[in-house]
Parts: sequence; structure tokens; C-alpha cells
Amino acid sequence: MRKTLFLILLCISVLRVNAQNSPITGTVKDAETGEAIIGANVLVKGTSGSTITDIDGKFSIVVPTVNSILKITYLGYSSQEIVVGDRTDMDVFMQEDVIALNEAVVVGYATQKKANLTGAVSVVSGNDIGKRVAVNLSNALQGSMPGVTIQQRSGEPGVDGGVIQVRGTGSIYAGTSPFILVDGVEMSIDQVDPNTVESVTTLKDAASASIYGSRAANGVILITTKRGKKGPVKVNYKGTVTAQSATNLPEPVSTVQFMEQTNLAYNNLETNQPYDPALIEEYRNYRADNWNRFETDWKEEILKDYAVLTNHTINLSGGNENLSFLGVGNYVYQDGLIENNNYSRFSLRLNMDAQIKKWLKFSLDANVVQGQQTVPSVSSSKAIINKSLYMPGVLPGINADGTWGSGKNADNPIAAAKVGGTTVRKRPDITLNATVTANPVNNLDLIAQYSRRIDTNRGTSFIRKWDYYDRGVYLGQAPLTSEGLTETWNENIRNYYRLQANYRFNVNEHAIQALGGFQAEDNTYTNMNIGKGGFDFPGYEYLSNGTGQASATGGATDWAMASFYARLNYVYANKYLLEVNGRWDASSRFASNLRWSLFPSMSAGWVISEENFMKEIEILTHAKIRASYGLLGNQNLNSNYPSWATVSPGYSYWFDKTLNSGVAVVNMSNPDITWEKSSQLNFGLDLGLWQNRLSFTGDFYIKDVNDMLMTFPPPYFQGLNAAYSNAARMRNTGWEVAVNYKGRAGAVNYGISLLLDDVKNEVLDLKGRTYQDKTIVEGYPFRGQWGYQTDGYFQTMEEALDGAYFATKIPKIGYVKYVNRNPEEDNIIDQDDMIYLGDPFPHYNFGVKLNADWKGIDALVFIQGVGQRAAFMSGIGLVPFTNGSSMFSHQLDSWSIDNRNAAYPILLPEANAGDNFQKSDKWVRSGAYGRLKTVEIGYTLPAALTKKWQIDQIRLFFNGQNLLTVSDYYKGYDPEVEYAGSVGGEFYPVMRTFTFGLDIKF
Repeated sequence: MRKTLFLILLCISVLRVNAQNSPITGTVKDAETGEAIIGANVLVKGTSGSTITDIDGKFSIVVPTVNSILKITYLGYSSQEIVVGDRTDMDVFMQEDVIALNEAVVVGYATQKKANLTGAVSVVSGNDIGKRVAVNLSNALQGSMPGVTIQQRSGEPGVDGGVIQVRGTGSIYAGTSPFILVDGVEMSIDQVDPNTVESVTTLKDAASASIYGSRAANGVILITTKRGKKGPVKVNYKGTVTAQSATNLPEPVSTVQFMEQTNLAYNNLETNQPYDPALIEEYRNYRADNWNRFETDWKEEILKDYAVLTNHTINLSGGNENLSFLGVGNYVYQDGLIENNNYSRFSLRLNMDAQIKKWLKFSLDANVVQGQQTVPSVSSSKAIINKSLYMPGVLPGINADGTWGSGKNADNPIAAAKVGGTTVRKRPDITLNATVTANPVNNLDLIAQYSRRIDTNRGTSFIRKWDYYDRGVYLGQAPLTSEGLTETWNENIRNYYRLQANYRFNVNEHAIQALGGFQAEDNTYTNMNIGKGGFDFPGYEYLSNGTGQASATGGATDWAMASFYARLNYVYANKYLLEVNGRWDASSRFASNLRWSLFPSMSAGWVISEENFMKEIEILTHAKIRASYGLLGNQNLNSNYPSWATVSPGYSYWFDKTLNSGVAVVNMSNPDITWEKSSQLNFGLDLGLWQNRLSFTGDFYIKDVNDMLMTFPPPYFQGLNAAYSNAARMRNTGWEVAVNYKGRAGAVNYGISLLLDDVKNEVLDLKGRTYQDKTIVEGYPFRGQWGYQTDGYFQTMEEALDGAYFATKIPKIGYVKYVNRNPEEDNIIDQDDMIYLGDPFPHYNFGVKLNADWKGIDALVFIQGVGQRAAFMSGIGLVPFTNGSSMFSHQLDSWSIDNRNAAYPILLPEANAGDNFQKSDKWVRSGAYGRLKTVEIGYTLPAALTKKWQIDQIRLFFNGQNLLTVSDYYKGYDPEVEYAGSVGGEFYPVMRTFTFGLDIKF
């Protein structure tokens, strides 16, 4: 009987499970108002079946079995999953989605509910980062956080990460970069694989950052990596192939134009022209033979049309109740624009969590990064690129017989890139991070953490000479520097220790959380450099094979810190918020009596939307007012021993008629220096409207930096370098706005995000010190642009004879006319005539993100830019014929009798043109720009199709980066890039990229 009953029940169960194509109808309503929700998405999990609710909130959908699960989602509401069972009709009541406010946000040493934050904090999720195809995490964050300025100043493989500043410049000498922690361990942001990131939190004001004390003066960036979750092992592969090309390059003039313009310059100088008109005509009518007549296309010979970048990531995760893990392997290869210029990186991260007891958890993270950069040895990559742009075509590059030409005084950038030897820099970086978390009683967390990071740099550089010829005649070897091998090695070892207790409890409507801990770290840096020459066997360049004299140097330095920290959070009735932070820091960089300092802060918030009188405003979901004040410190000097006089070797002395090796004191000491200190006052407003579909965050702040460390030059006869003193003061005043909207139109989900911020810097006090170049001036921004005021050109000789000049020059028409601001004193243009021309720091940083998805198709458009920036170009980018160079097409518009309003002054040889190109309002240009930073279109294959292949998800996507830039900057030059170099104007262009990608989840 029991067997018969079991068989009957089994048959019923099978029939029930196998029943197919059952229609289900229902209505979706708001749980509080009972109103119908129009356009809610209803889908059958694990299938491609889906529908949306109609104008009455009703839906009808076919489900395969009674065990099917319906998932109902709608923007602004919490999603629901319902097992169908025997029902054929159902009412679904959806609750307002408050997850966004209740989600945990990583802050200093802990997490907090977003709703309870009282400081200025910006958060970017790993999902948003993943939509920005970037090798470096810094570039993936550009334009995504208000108050965080990121400039990509170079596109060179391996060093193309962004330079980050939080809320402006925070110091003159003590460093301006934010404190970056990855799972609690200090690390370079570009050593982090973007695919491993769970979230990035930036602590911007003193209240949120002061728990990091003397490390937080320039803001704190907290990066949390992904961790394994309970469940079966999941595999995710993401691979991309990218074609890169330069976003912007100036266009060189042709060889004929170069000779004509050179003759014009000498003619304007009323001296002999260097190029015979007959020769120019010969070049015009006949092709170059690369023997007697050269027309070298340096750009074509050196630069590639495009370079390839590949990026592959494999992610494995899974676990059970007792053990979970995440393993991520990533490989990147990025080719450069010239030969022997590339970068590769292999990284492996393993995050493991073991639940040893119900109250005891052990976590172990291991991160291994191996980066390798290859560059030419003879010259830097950006110098070679710029020589390819400005080297005159009349110079011999490659002779007709294939031998190397002499270039310019034996400088041949084609040979330098291809055969001049390479420098290979390898950077293994290993981090181990172990954490024990104990919960002996409810609501009490005890944490012990230890991490060790070993960051090593090893460089091998070999300079190889090449022979160069003139019409078959051997001229010599280049480069003029010695051929030889140099090995460099340095290593930084950092140990980090932390003990912490965190207790939280609730009493009625009172919520209190108290945190306290101790932290210490020590850092040891060691370096060594070895060189040797005399290598006779090509391909076997090892130190032991060299026959020349060896050289060796090396050294070591260290520093340490110890800290106590604490935080108290108090929340009453979810509407009155208070937070108090404090950190007591000690640094080995200062004398023992000045080593310790306290950095406190306080912040408060009022959630006015929780007040009864505000709840009648139907559109208002959330509203919070914030205010904070705190103190921070900065001790991040280049020297680890700034308080002491240091002794340096390499100084010889005579004793008893014999020259002896010795040492000398070269730096003055000041044992009374201590931390730079900054105070910051912040006011903020957070708003959420229409069930948080529209959100707004705004902040205004004033940051005062006091006791800034700076140097005062001693008298020359003293013979010592200056010591640091706590002297200067500076102020940053700024504001930030972020607006986000998420909506739905039919089956289309879409979102719009707008970011805008600005910060004004002012140097308040230098204690009487002045800088002749006016890079730092009281009452103006740090490193502001100073130069001369201009008033067109001298158009007649009478006007030129009456004009003011620099002391050594002769008046001439077509010269730039400078305004003499002190005509009653002299008729000379000098530093007294300088005026302030603008701030080179980016202002009005903005970001606009548009995203949408529809039936498996997703799209993203991101625009980023700067509204105001004063930028100065120098050297080859500005002055024709600089250092024997050619010129660019945009420089052809020069002054003449028939072209009096030209963009450039009268054309002259470089030696005679200097006064026309002094820094002035004519040459300091707007560095404002708008850039179409990212466009991405993706398609996710239907789940019904991928399930047949036993694959969870397949997504194909196309991504474009840096597609279009709008700017009034110098033609051919990028307003964001940094220009420098021995002849000025040198740069490595930012890359425009086109990427095809595949993302598969098993």
C-alpha cells in the first residue's frame, strides 16, 4: 500500500513539473498607494520569456512549469521573485526601493549605510568601471567623481595612467597625490586590474578622511576588490582586441616648404639665404634619390599607423558555507607608436575567505603583478616621436644603399628607435594581506591585519652604436654617448600592521557605532646601479662579458609611522546624524619631540525627509543636509630625513699633499619642522526625488593648508642646500555637483549622469619669499601663468622705434609689441611688466554619461572635459626652427606686409626670434576641451540560446575611446597632455582606440 501511494504521488509530481505553456496573468501595484505600475518588467527566470505591464498594471505571460519563477522589476522599486505554483492569476505589490540608501559604502576601516554618511564621499561601482575599456584604473575613473581631477598626460605604454588630485593642489613640496589603499594596503592605483574592482570610494573632506590622519591631506581613495560568494564555481572570460592610433599630431611642412620658409626667415633678417632657389626648384620637380638629394619622411619612417593592444581576463569564483574564493588572472600587451616600445603586464589575484568558526573568519589575499616596459635606450620615446615630427626632410635618414644617414649632427631618430638598443624595465609587485575577524559577542568585530608588499624595479639598458655614411663614405658611429650596459635595481618593502575593534548597538531609536584601533607601518627602500662598457659580441651583453671599467652605486633609506585612531557614529531616528573622528600620528621623518600630532574631525547630518512636515511633499524621497570640519596632516616629502643634516660621499680633500676621498655635510638641518596641517570646512546637500529616480549631491568647501613645508635659499657663501621650514599658507575653495536620473520608456531603461566641479587655489603667505619666475606668488594660484601683455605687432618702423623692448634687441616691424606697464620709469620690458595670465590647473571639470538598454542591447556614451585652463606651449611646439628643427603647417601664417594680422610674428631664425615668443597673453592659450571619451555598444545573446550551450551569458561589444576632442588649443596638440623635454613641446600622444570585446560567463 505504501509503495502504491508513493508511485501515485510520484506520478502527480512528474505531471505537475512537466505541465507546459501555462498562462499566468496578474497585476503589479505600488504596495503603499495601491496604484498600478505601468511598464514593470516581468520575466521567467532562466528563459527568454518576458513582458511588461500595460496601462492598468496588468500582464500575461506563458510559463513552462509550475516551478517556474517570475522576476518582476521596475525602476525605483525592489525586485521580486515569485514561484508560480498552482496560481493562474496573481497580484504583485512592489515596495519602494531603498537599497540605494541602505547599501554599504566603504569608508575608513569600515562600512556605513549610504543614508548615514555625513562626509563628502564619492563611490563608483565595479560595474561602471567595467564599462570603460582601460588598461589603467586611473583612466577608467576619469570624469566619474566630482572633485577628483584626473589628467592623462601621456599615451606611452606603461606610463599612460592618469595623474590624480582630489580637491585641488594641497602642497608645494610635500606631495599632492591622494592616499590610495587597495583592500587596506597602500598601492599604486595602476597596479590594480580594473576587472577585479568591486568599488572605488573617494574620501574628499577632512571629516571622512581624517581617520587616516597625516596620510589624508590630499584625499583618500579606497579600492575594494571582488570576493568569492557561496555557490557553484563560476567562470568568466573577458577578452578585448584594440587598435590604437594617435589622437592628435601637428602636421610638419614639406621639404620644399621648409627650405622656402627658412630662406624667408633669413631674408627677413636681411642676411644670406641658406638654400639656393635652384636647389628648391630641383626638389620641386624631381623625386629625392636619398643619395645627393634627401626628402626624408621622418614621420612615415618612425611612426606606426596603429598599434595593437590586447587584454585578457579569466575570473573564477565560488565556495560554500566554510570557504569561498575568487581568482583573477589578467594579461595585457600594449604596443607603442614606434619600434621597441611596448608594455606587458601579467597579474594574478587570489582572495580567499575561510569561516573557521561561526565567530571567527580568516581572509588571505595574494596579489602578484609583473609589468614589463620596453623603450629605446638612446633617446626617450616621446623625444623620438617629436623628432619624427620636427626633423627637416633635407636631412639624411636612410641612404639609398640602406645604410644609415647622418641625420642632424649624427642624431638619427629612425636608427635610435630601431637599432640603438633597448631599455627593459621589469616591475614585479607582490602583496600578501592576511586578516582575522572575530565576533566573540553580537555586534562586536575584532580585526587583526598584517600585509607585506614587495615592489621591485629592475632595469637593463644597453646603448648600441651604429655606423652612418654619406654617399657611401663612412663618417663615424652614433650616438655620441658611450656604448655600454647599465643594470639598475631597487626594491621597496612595506610592512603594515593593524589591530581594531568595532562595536555597534541600538537602543530604541538610537544607533551607536564605536571604532578604535592601532596601526603601524615600516618602509625600507634599497637601490643599486651597475654599469660597464666594452662589449665585443653582439647579442651577449652581460656584465661579465664587458671589458671596460665597471661602475657601481647603491644605497638604502627607510621611514616608519605609528598611529592610534577612533571614530564614533551616532544616529537618532534615522534623521539626526553625528560622527567624530580622530587620529594620533607619529612619523619618523620628524624629531622625537615633534613626532606626534592629533588630527580630529566632526561631521553632522540632518535627514530632513524623515521629518513629518516634509513627508507631505510627494516627490521628495530623500533629503539630507551635511556639514563637517576637520584637520589633516601631510609629511610626504621626497626626503625621509628632512629634520637632520645628511652626510654625502664623493667629496675629496687634500691632506699632507695627498688627495683623499671623504664625505661632507651638504644639507642644512631644521629639527623644529613638523607636519603640514590643513583644515577643511564642508557643507553638503543630498536629494532624492521620485523614488530616487532623480538624485542630486552638492558640496561646497574651504580648505586651508597651514605650516606648509618650504625652503628659503641660504646665502651662496654658506655652501649648503636649504632646510625645510613650516612657513607657507594656501587655500582651496571649491564646489561639486552630481546629478543622476534613471528612467524607463516602454522596454527601454536609460540613465543620465552629470558631474561638474571647480576649485580655486590661492597662495596666502610665503613669509617674504619671492620666486623670480613667479611660479609661486602670494595672492594667486600655485604655479599660475605669468607673462607679458601684448598689443599686436609693430606695423611701421616709427611705431617700432617708439616701442618698448627687452634690453638687447633692435626694433623691427612684425615683432610682437609688448605693453610697458611702467613707462614713467623706463622703456624696457622686464619682469616688472609681467601680469597674471591664468591658472594651469583644470577648472569646471565635467562629465556626462548616457546609458540605455533594450532587449539585450546596451549602449553607453561618456563625454568628459575641462571648462577653463590656461596652458602654455614652448619650444618646438611654438617657435619655428627651434634647435635646428623644421616647422609645422599652422606656423606658416606669419606676419608680412601683406599679412599684418597673422597668427605668428615675422618669421626669423630661432636665434633671433626669442623675444617674440616670451610667455605672454598671446601664447598662453585656453586648455579647455570637450572629449567624446567613450562610446560602447553591446549585445547580450538571449538566455534561451546560451543555455543550450550550457553558458550563462555571452556579451559582444564594441568600444571607442577618445574619439573626438573639441578645443581651441594649438593645432595638432592635445590640451590635456603634458609638454616638456630638452627642446620643449615634447609629448607622447594620447591614443584613440577602437576595441572589440567578448564577455562569457559559465
